Amino acid sequence: INIILTKDNNSYRSFYNALLHEGYRDLAALLQDGIPAISSGNRKSSMDGMTSYGQFKTILCEGGVPQRPVVFVTRPKLVDAIKQKLCCLGSDPGWVTVYGMAGCGKTVLTAEALRDHQLLEDYFPGGVHWISVGKQDKAGLLIKLQNLCSRLEHDSTLSQRPPLNIEEAKDRLRLLMLRKYPR
Repeated sequence: INIILTKDNNSYRSFYNALLHEGYRDLAALLQDGIPAISSGNRKSSMDGMTSYGQFKTILCEGGVPQRPVVFVTRPKLVDAIKQKLCCLGSDPGWVTVYGMAGCGKTVLTAEALRDHQLLEDYFPGGVHWISVGKQDKAGLLIKLQNLCSRLEHDSTLSQRPPLNIEEAKDRLRLLMLRKYPR
């Protein structure tokens, strides 16, 4: 806590979100009143209107976007193709699905596309939520869906219980996507 208190407001928010999403809701509730508000002046740099690099990294981290691997090979054509598809979501909400063989670089390429500061600022100003599904049994899938519901409902005034089954989770996510997160 002492280290967090020496940092900026984003650190406090990140710590709060980590508690919330990792199952420490009671501790997060104790800190909830102290969460600093995000204002446009706090979120933007006064020099160029863009979010600062630190805030940009926080947005990616809070959204669960994987970090760049130590060994990284640039593939600009593929990254640009993903960016182009993501930009299309600005005018026509939907999904972008990246698929391929295991280990071919889908995660690295997509995460790299999201590291485009301008892309996030223009098309995803509220941030992003990264989920990796992969092969899951029903229990594992339910846990992932419950976690996603929790992440997407974190700023809701109504504290809802986690969905009890996959069908309930799908219905809740469908409503959240349609009403609250069309992008």
